[in-house]
Amino acid sequence: MPLRFPRPVTVAAAIGLVAAWSVLAVAPAQADQIRQSEWWLSALQITQAQRTATGSGVTIALLDTGVDSSQPDLAGSIIPGQQDFTHSGEKPGSQFYGVHGTAMASLIVGHGHGPGDSEGILGVAPGARLLSVRVGLDSGDPLLTDSSVTSMLPAAIAAGIRYAVNSGAQVIDLPLDPGQSPNNLVASMAPIPVPSPGQLPSPLVLAQQAAAGGSAAEQSAVAYALSRGVVLVAPAGDNNAQTDAPNFPADYPGVISVGAFDTNIMKAPFSSHQSYVTLTAAGSGVTAAVPAGYTQVSTTAAASAIVTGIVALIKSVYPELTPVQVTEALTSSTAIRPAGGMLDGSGHGTADAAKALAAAAAIAKPSPVRAGAGAVSRQLPVAPPVPFVDRGLGTKLERDAQISGALLAVLLLPIGVYLLIRRRRVRSRKLARELARERDQAVRPAYVPAGASRGDQMLEYFASSPAQPLSMSSSGAGARPAAGRAGTLGEPADSRPAEDTAPRRLGQIGRLPLTPMARASTVRPPKVSGTPPWEPAPKPDTELPWATSQSAALARRAPVIPVAPFSPQNLPAPTPSSLWDVADARSGPAEGPGIEVGQPADDGSGPEASRPIYVWNPSASTETFPKLAGESD
Repeated sequence: MPLRFPRPVTVAAAIGLVAAWSVLAVAPAQADQIRQSEWWLSALQITQAQRTATGSGVTIALLDTGVDSSQPDLAGSIIPGQQDFTHSGEKPGSQFYGVHGTAMASLIVGHGHGPGDSEGILGVAPGARLLSVRVGLDSGDPLLTDSSVTSMLPAAIAAGIRYAVNSGAQVIDLPLDPGQSPNNLVASMAPIPVPSPGQLPSPLVLAQQAAAGGSAAEQSAVAYALSRGVVLVAPAGDNNAQTDAPNFPADYPGVISVGAFDTNIMKAPFSSHQSYVTLTAAGSGVTAAVPAGYTQVSTTAAASAIVTGIVALIKSVYPELTPVQVTEALTSSTAIRPAGGMLDGSGHGTADAAKALAAAAAIAKPSPVRAGAGAVSRQLPVAPPVPFVDRGLGTKLERDAQISGALLAVLLLPIGVYLLIRRRRVRSRKLARELARERDQAVRPAYVPAGASRGDQMLEYFASSPAQPLSMSSSGAGARPAAGRAGTLGEPADSRPAEDTAPRRLGQIGRLPLTPMARASTVRPPKVSGTPPWEPAPKPDTELPWATSQSAALARRAPVIPVAPFSPQNLPAPTPSSLWDVADARSGPAEGPGIEVGQPADDGSGPEASRPIYVWNPSASTETFPKLAGESD
């Protein structure tokens, strides 16, 4: 039986499915607006590189203006206990704390948020952990005009480098030179105004001059980090449109200096054109997360953050590589290389994360060395760490599973109610049919022998249980079963039961039940005597078991003859008590009336004339046969 749902249930289920699909289809479109704006993920083949590594097991130190660890895209990725070497007294959550640093941190270790982390910024190394070290001031901070504060920033950078190395950082992202336009999220294209003769420089210019040029402490800290195997990455500088002065700490030997290009892979106009630039990366028109949301940044600091993430991918797979080897992997695998291999401001070309990982694999593979001559076998690379698994992924999957389960339950609820109601209806109908069947069986007679054939009567006889035979009186017109207990033929008629005294219509013989008798094996047929040819067989002295009911059936088939009012001449012929009497009546006059019930005596000339029964005598001649009664020549 096909399953059909009522129209209200079908409509409700359809509306629920449409609503669910609408929500699922619209939500990703809204969530992907920020993610789709990260054009550099595909341009630098970062997405492909993340299939191999995500930065798991690597600690990155970010020397900047601090990080807001409550940003959803950074939750759980920032190491607690941020150190502040600016001595500014500003705390996390204030207006000028962690704006620029939060943007750079999202480009490095951002992991997104929302269902499946599909919303927000996805950094280059989302599996790495970040150590935030405050060594600079955000743009607009009033302390930038205080030369006593800005003059201490190079020393703060040096202290921050040593702190990061001692804290176990494998990669350090260095800040911009404090002497440049101080950490603007959008690099200033206008040159710094030069004071006229006799005019004193502004406090901002004095502060920048006091912080510019680096320091011996800063250079010493850089050398210390390199000696400990820490890779240093720094922005090339944002002052190309101004003086294009060297930027420190980017200009220190051993530091990977990064310039910026835009969405067209064209060098940004503000990016430094100095010869110390190692390579370039995306730095103009880059979307990043800030404490209050998201913004577009254009600075070489963004390009430095992206390359820092690529270094973290390399170190997570090949942690034994030295800073020189990591630099070689980056510079030998650039996607767009300048003519001649190097160009001021572009270095070795644009970074490529996937190619850099492949180059690092080739560098980490032990090269074949001839045995002897004091050759020392090289240790095999350390096994890569366990792949990164987002710490909030399990919770998010459970939440998504709960939402999906609730939606499924809402959709299946009307279906379940309908099935329950239909099941009850089916049970009710089945019960009604069973009750009707029981009523029919209660009123239906167990046995209706009228019109049954001779074979049916014989089958019923042999299938019936043993019982005493009933007898009929052979005398009189109204022969009835014997009274009292079931007797044999010839018992007196006065012993018939009282319930069988109901009057019968003239010419009608009542139906008698089949009378079981002894087993067939105990009845022996009579012997036939005589000489051939054919001769009549003697009349049997016993009745067949079904003869009584057969004679009654013959009598019932006889038509009823209407007669005149009662008179002795109108008495009906006696009812034959056996088949043998019927045969005698058809064969001619015999003892008694010998008339078949309801018909005149047969004179042996009609088509229904009965013939005697003959038996075969083998010793007689069979060439001719006597003419039988009723036959004509």
